[in-house]
Amino acid sequence: MPKAFKTIEQQVLSLLRNDILSGKYRPGDKLRQDEVARRFEVSTTPVREAFRGLRSEGLVTIDANKGVVVKGLSVEDVAEIYELRILLEPLLAKKSVASITDESLHAAAGIHEQMCAASDPHEWAGLNCDFHIKLMKSEEQSRLYEMVKNLLVVAAPYVSLSIYMHPQIQQTDNEEHAMILDGYRKKNGKLVEKIVRQHLQQTLETIEDSVNEKTLGQAYS
Repeated sequence: MPKAFKTIEQQVLSLLRNDILSGKYRPGDKLRQDEVARRFEVSTTPVREAFRGLRSEGLVTIDANKGVVVKGLSVEDVAEIYELRILLEPLLAKKSVASITDESLHAAAGIHEQMCAASDPHEWAGLNCDFHIKLMKSEEQSRLYEMVKNLLVVAAPYVSLSIYMHPQIQQTDNEEHAMILDGYRKKNGKLVEKIVRQHLQQTLETIEDSVNEKTLGQAYS
């Protein structure tokens, strides 16, 4: 791969991520640095960095004794994450409607435009996280903001999986995000709170279906 190191790292990360989400690697499988490097014809350095990226996305664990192990995405895990998001995020969104700056609102609208044009599930999931964080950033000094931000990060792999398996829901999510933006523009905190709660509940149902389908597919493959 005759490209800059950062680009090589991103390529390896993207390929491994797709392999995990598509089921090529299963929960419990070990990823060996030298084997991955040979497969992609790269040095071990970008592979090592890609492993760290996978860990930050919640797709693998890295242990001194066990090495790099693919982490399973479970319905129980995503249910817990979204139960907490459904309790906390609508409240934070409502609070942020009153404090959001015009700059942040404009930036969130720009992110929404990128989401509408995105085709890669992981890219969309990353933008989705940025979108919600940008809208609520005016409350970043609060404990509630930190809790919600952390939940957004750990939810990202599940969002990627749901888009990967059901690309058609991306359009629905984009439309719901447009409704959230409209609520912010109208300074209607109660409306934003309601839309965000409904959006999260619908997202949870879709992700649960995606995780179940992935697990069932692996069981019969």
